[in-house]
Amino acid sequence: MEIVPAVGAVITDEAGRVLLVRRGAPPQRDRWTVPGGRLEPGESFEDAAAREVLEETGLRVAVGRELWRLRLPTGDGREFDIHDFAATVVDGVLAAGDDAADARWIAPDTLHRLRVTTHLVAHLRQAGVVDPLPHVDEHVDEVAAGRDVVWQALAEVVAHATSAAFARLLGAEDVTADDRVVPELGAVVPGFHVVAATPPQRLSLAGRHRFSDYELTFRIDPLGRERSLLRAETRAIFPGRRGAVYRAVLMGLGLHRAATRRMLRAVRRRAEAAPGLRA
Repeated sequence: MEIVPAVGAVITDEAGRVLLVRRGAPPQRDRWTVPGGRLEPGESFEDAAAREVLEETGLRVAVGRELWRLRLPTGDGREFDIHDFAATVVDGVLAAGDDAADARWIAPDTLHRLRVTTHLVAHLRQAGVVDPLPHVDEHVDEVAAGRDVVWQALAEVVAHATSAAFARLLGAEDVTADDRVVPELGAVVPGFHVVAATPPQRLSLAGRHRFSDYELTFRIDPLGRERSLLRAETRAIFPGRRGAVYRAVLMGLGLHRAATRRMLRAVRRRAEAAPGLRA
């Protein structure tokens, strides 16, 4: 597979708005994203980020620290290796240019209305650029196994816990898995992708579909020798009228609670069925 080095720049203003451009070329044409593009020969990642911002927005920026790094398969045998940096505006007048079809300052609370590039909002949230999602609920279960065993059981259950058909029905951002497997960062299971993994303590999944933007975080706390406490916390927003209806059905009928509890029980059974692996 051909690896294509690329960059992006995350720029905010004093009001907390994020500078986004609408892509005028593949991949993910017509979606909104942060300014960025490929490295040119001899460029550093920082120099490439500053150049791309100038070409796509007309703004000169000072490039700061790297916020995240991601892999983006293109479906044609290539894969972009993208480094995204924080940046601040030095001067210039905002105007879309190069292969950007548009460029605008976007308030974080309106991001859910835009068709953005895959996983962009989750990355912005993990980097602290966008506020955390509001808490929805938390469920817990005690497991008669050490944290390492519970962690392995959790990874195995999560990898097969959801339905691709249901994710497609909801218009989920994450449907098709690549070569990564849980708990690797970016690994996709239908409806979710891994945004944080600290074995054997914490596994965070995030996702978006047409009715909601959500995160599901599992935490494993020690309770003593060969006992652990497994927690599952959900955070989410349900924008618009359709989102409100979806939430009412999901929560009012207990569907979310039942699904979460079912996952916790599956992890517990799997972990407790492997006593020789307890740690």
